[in-house]
Amino acid sequence: MANAHRRRNQMNRVKVNRRWYNEEREIKEEVCRVYQGLLAGGWWWKPRIDALMFERLEEEDVEGLEEPFMETEVFRALSGCCGEKAPGPDGFSMAFWQFSWEFVKEEVMNFFRQFHEIGSFVRSLNATFLVLIPKKGGTEDLKDFRPISLVGGLYKWLAKVLANRMKGVLAKVISTSQNAFVEGRQIMDAVLVANEAIDSIVKSNRGVILCKLDIEKAYDHVDWDFLLAVMEKMGFRERWCRWIKWCLSTVRYSVMVNGSPTGFFQSSRGLRQGDPLSPYLFIVVMEAFSGLIKRAMAGGFLSPCLIRGRRGEGVQISHLLFADDTLIFCEAKEDQLLYLGWLLMWFEAISGLRANLEKSELIPVGRVENVDELADEFGYKVGKLPSTYLGMPLGAPFKCVATRDGIEERFRKKLAMWKRQYISKGGRITLVHSTLLNLPIYFMSIFQMPRVVRIRLEKIQRDFLWGGGALEQKPHLVRWSIVCLDKRSGGLGVKSLGAFNRALLGK
Repeated sequence: MANAHRRRNQMNRVKVNRRWYNEEREIKEEVCRVYQGLLAGGWWWKPRIDALMFERLEEEDVEGLEEPFMETEVFRALSGCCGEKAPGPDGFSMAFWQFSWEFVKEEVMNFFRQFHEIGSFVRSLNATFLVLIPKKGGTEDLKDFRPISLVGGLYKWLAKVLANRMKGVLAKVISTSQNAFVEGRQIMDAVLVANEAIDSIVKSNRGVILCKLDIEKAYDHVDWDFLLAVMEKMGFRERWCRWIKWCLSTVRYSVMVNGSPTGFFQSSRGLRQGDPLSPYLFIVVMEAFSGLIKRAMAGGFLSPCLIRGRRGEGVQISHLLFADDTLIFCEAKEDQLLYLGWLLMWFEAISGLRANLEKSELIPVGRVENVDELADEFGYKVGKLPSTYLGMPLGAPFKCVATRDGIEERFRKKLAMWKRQYISKGGRITLVHSTLLNLPIYFMSIFQMPRVVRIRLEKIQRDFLWGGGALEQKPHLVRWSIVCLDKRSGGLGVKSLGAFNRALLGK
């Protein structure tokens, strides 16, 4: 299995800016050069953000962020780390620290106390391997690789403690338009609100433009000074900001190419995918974007979508953010898209984050006749409903079965990876429990699965369990309703998709 992954991820040749590189040395040098330029971008003048207003933390929240680190808190953060993930340059996985806690806790607590007092640690602890993971099989273009950071175990431990503290207070300063990484908010909230807004627009016979924005290399372009300025305006104190700045400014990268590290350079911007702090810092950055949209809406430059309730009252929806997945509602007018373009340029100037208009879409909702002209004018692509948002159908008719075909396709892809003839019946039951039942959970948490789709998925499960398939058909020895019974009642404990769907919707 490991050799198969290594062969699939091997870079035998790579395309960078339409030019091919075939030699091992050329590939390493070019990949390192590209990422050094990406993560060590130059300085330029940036506008100030004094006029932007944010919610502020209360005094007790700020004091809690900066209180001394306790042993129980440090151990809880360690227990919350996945021990099986690949280690960083230090070679110590989190499983090592979890196993050795009783032996190393005194030295570790001294490290945490020192960081609390002086706000720094040895720079070498923040060395990072940048691993390039292909987004799909057969990838040869460098832009189709996803950079994942392997950070050192001790730094990851510290970052996890800081992230846990930050997570506890973000709900007080992050607006309800953001649903990612905030306690008490879920990904399904954004999907439900987006679909409800579209349904309300269509039923009211109105016309609205839905801008589906793509943020180009979102984590890699974050400007540190801007991030720290936003945190300061949110009420984070100087000591906390100094801790965060040290965690960001001491990063050194080596790019892993075909299993060997290449180069060693310092970054001057960006957040690492793999750093426990990065998701929470990123939504702080995106809160500034949310603030810009609110100011544009208050000034009459953008018009929000009004969702009316059953009693006539309504709520205004102007935008939805889930990390870098961005939806913006506005009227189908040239001036509104012009103001939105200025807003995006301003946000790029202050934060470093740029919307890639070539991958962004204008989706007409309701009665919109000039979407093609608007898209040509401002450089967007034209999308259409039904679309997808956060992996879920967006604007699809409730009973449309075709939009649910992706779930069945994922089922079949999983089965194609397993050599069923070599798996015992007990192994098949385990795979049905651990994998096939988990694939549709996200969908079933939001939508009621159509009966036709449920029957097809259960048939795939039955065929797999009893050894059927495209090449042979074997009898199903027991009714599926009995298989889904509890083991104490004579079944195998396999969850019924229909009952499971109703339970998830009833949460």
